Amino acid sequence: MSNFKREVTSVKRYFLKLAASAALLGALVIPQAAFAAAPAPSLHDDNPSGKFGDWYTGAVPANADTSKPVILFVQGLHSDYTTWYNSGDDYYDAAFNAGYRTAFVQLKDADGGGGDMWTNGSALADVIRKVSAYYGGAKINIIAHSKGGIDTQTALDYYGAYPYVNVVHQLSTPNRGSELADLSYGSWTWWLGWIMGQQDDAVYSLQTSYMSNFRSWTDGLTENNYTRTYMSNGTGDDGWFSAYWYAHAVLPGSDDGAVAQYSALGLPNGIYSFTDNGSEKLSHTAMRYASKTWWQVRPKLTSTTFAALPTPSLSASANKTQLEGGSIVIPPEYSSNLMLGGTINGLTSNTFSLESGLNSTTVDVMTASSATDVELVAPSGNVYKPSKAQSVGETAMMFDKASHNVFNISKPEKGTWTMRAAGTDDAYFLLAQLDGGPQAKVTTKKKQLNAKKDLTTSFTLNLEGGKGKTLVTNGKLVAAKKQGGHNSILSNVEIKQDASGAYNAVFATPTTPGVYNVSFDVTGVKDNGEEFTRSVNYNFAVTDESGSVK
Repeated sequence: MSNFKREVTSVKRYFLKLAASAALLGALVIPQAAFAAAPAPSLHDDNPSGKFGDWYTGAVPANADTSKPVILFVQGLHSDYTTWYNSGDDYYDAAFNAGYRTAFVQLKDADGGGGDMWTNGSALADVIRKVSAYYGGAKINIIAHSKGGIDTQTALDYYGAYPYVNVVHQLSTPNRGSELADLSYGSWTWWLGWIMGQQDDAVYSLQTSYMSNFRSWTDGLTENNYTRTYMSNGTGDDGWFSAYWYAHAVLPGSDDGAVAQYSALGLPNGIYSFTDNGSEKLSHTAMRYASKTWWQVRPKLTSTTFAALPTPSLSASANKTQLEGGSIVIPPEYSSNLMLGGTINGLTSNTFSLESGLNSTTVDVMTASSATDVELVAPSGNVYKPSKAQSVGETAMMFDKASHNVFNISKPEKGTWTMRAAGTDDAYFLLAQLDGGPQAKVTTKKKQLNAKKDLTTSFTLNLEGGKGKTLVTNGKLVAAKKQGGHNSILSNVEIKQDASGAYNAVFATPTTPGVYNVSFDVTGVKDNGEEFTRSVNYNFAVTDESGSVK
C-alpha cells in the first residue's frame, strides 16, 4: 500500500470515530467565499425547450480591460453553468473582480443525462463562435473543469472552433479516461449504476479504452498546434462519506477522487500547470474553487494570438505520463480489494473470504436506497452494523447518489464473511479495501484492439506478496452499453504462468466493436500456503476496420 493510501486510510478511520455528524460533514466540503459577489449572468436562451445549447454572459465589470481575453467557462460531467456561479467560492466572482469579461455554456449534461464529447463538442463550438461575436470578435480563453476539457478539445479540433480560442486551462480533466467509468460498467457494479441512472453517453465515453481510442485519433491533429492547453490535477478528496473518498482504492496512483494524476496530466501536447494548492491537497470538486486555484490559473491567461506552436511534446514534469514508442504508457492497475454486486429484492446475501494477517478492512456497501438494511456477519458469527450516510459533496464520476453502509474492522477474522441486505427494487456494490495483504497487479500493452487483426486479447497479472497457483474465478466479460446492460460470456478462466513468472490471460477477442470489461476474482497463495482472493476489473475496446469504437 502506498504512503498516500495509508494516509487516506488513516483519515477515514479518524472520521469514522467522529461518527460523521451532518454539520461536520458540511464543514468539510463547503468552501468560504473569497471574492466579492458578481451580478447574475444574463441568459441567451437559444433552446426554449431545454438548457442544452443555451449560454450566459457575465456582467461587465467597471474595471473591465478589453486587452484581456474573454473567459468562457465550461462545466464538467453531469453539471451545468452553476459550477462557476453561486457556489460560494466562484471563478466567476474572481474573474469579475479582476476585470475579465466572461461567458458560460450549457451542455447536454444540464438537461439530465450527460453527453459524450461529440454531442457536447458540437454545441460548444457554436457557443464559442457566438461568444466571440458578442464581444466584438475577441479572442477567448477557456477554463474547463473535468470532462469539459475533453469537450473543449473536441470543439476545437473536430468542429472548427480553434481559431477563436488561444488558451485552454484544464482543471483535472480525465484526458486518459477514468477507471471509475470502467467500473461503472463492470459486472459487480452495472446493477447499481443502471438503477441510479448513471450509465449514459458521457460515462461511456470516459472509459479508459474509449479515451485511448479518442487519443489515437486526436493527438496528432494539426488543430492542436493553434491552442495552448494547460493541465492541472489534485490529489485529495472531500473527506469521509464524500462522493470521492472510496475512489482512492480504485484509481491507480495519486488521484483527486475522480481522475488519476496520469490521466489529468496525460495530454501529449499539453503544458503542465500545477498540482494541488501548495501543501493543500485538493479534491476533484475543490479544483474549481476560486480560492484554491484561481491564483495559479490567472497568470496563464493571455489575449496574445499564438502562431502555430512547436510539435506537441510532453513537459518535463516528473509527474507527467511518458511516451514510449510514440504511444502513451498505460500504468498498471493494482488491487487490494474484494468486490461483489447484485440486485436486492427481499433478503439478499453474498460471501467473501479474508486471509489471516490483515491489518484492517474497510467495507463499503453502496446501495441506491437509504432504506435498505445491510449488515456483515463474521466467521465467528459476530454481527457488524454499518455507519450509514448519504454521499456529501458534488456530482462525482459515478455513484455520488449512493447510500453508503461502511464497516471499519481492525484485525478482521480469517475465513468466510457474509454480507446480508434487505430491501426492495435495489442493488448493491460491495467494495472491501484490504490493508496489509498481497496485491494483484494488472498490466497491458493495449487498450484497444481490432477484431480483424487482434484475434486474441491478453493481459498480464502479477501477485505482489503471493505465489503458487493463480486461478481466475467468477470471470465475466461485460459489453458496456451506453444506456446500461449486461452480457456475461466468460467464466472460470485459468491464467497460465510464463517463463518469467508472470501470469497471462488470453481469450478470443469479441468480434463486435465496442467497449468491454473483464471483471474477475483472482486466487493466489501466500508464502505460508494460505490462499487469498482479490478482485480486478480490466477494460478494453474493440474497434471496427477503420479503427473506430462504436
